[in-house]
Amino acid sequence: KEFKFDLTQLPKGETVTAAEFRIYKMKSFGRSTNKTLHISVYEINKSHHKRESNLFLLDVQNIAAKEEGWLAFDITAASNRWLLNPKYNLGLRLYIELDGGQSVDPGLAGLVGRRGPRPK
Repeated sequence: KEFKFDLTQLPKGETVTAAEFRIYKMKSFGRSTNKTLHISVYEINKSHHKRESNLFLLDVQNIAAKEEGWLAFDITAASNRWLLNPKYNLGLRLYIELDGGQSVDPGLAGLVGRRGPRPK
């Protein structure tokens, strides 16, 4: 899942002292409810047409799939880079995995998007 940010409202020359990416997590659905989720947030450094983008790890949280509440990830470093060079603001990418490295769909992990929670 990818997310974009508009920092054009910040005055030139300003520095961000703290920036968070916050997303709400409901209880997970399916077979993953008793597992630990590893949620990683990456800055997209360079996008490629035919291969995976270059990514820079910003923050990771390990959380029980059955937990519910707001998750906050530190994206201060990325936001300051974007302020200095807006053309490099390619957004963030979110990955969710289980202990064995299996990828988990964000909706099944309980992450709520702008359309609200996924139907059970």
